[in-house]
Amino acid sequence: MESAMKMARQYFMELSPKQNKRVNFIAREGSYHGTTLGSLSMSGHVARRSLFKEMLLPNIHRVSACNAYRGMSKGQTTEEYVAQLAAELDRKFQELGPETVCAFVAEPVVGAVRHSECCTLNVLTKSIYRH
Repeated sequence: MESAMKMARQYFMELSPKQNKRVNFIAREGSYHGTTLGSLSMSGHVARRSLFKEMLLPNIHRVSACNAYRGMSKGQTTEEYVAQLAAELDRKFQELGPETVCAFVAEPVVGAVRHSECCTLNVLTKSIYRH
């Protein structure tokens, strides 16, 4: 995870002109990216992070996990749920300032289960590429 974070940062530093304000990352709540301090910072699993909270990076921000079972409201369609998640990601970019976001980090497969159709990354690309 640390290498991916460094590569994302380096990409923006290699542009002309450099985009040195891009230091923030957006990750999903409940996510798991590893156990080193950098990857644990990116991870959103509260219990795994709790012991090390004071040591974790402060520039990691969160959006809701893509979990239709827990996240969809009664009567909500998949399309509406996807739109809700995309809108939340877009709001997070705006809150942080799009010019400060280095990357959105999301795992395409969580644990050993197949993601539902609403969790594929292609549904969020419009928000990501807009910023």
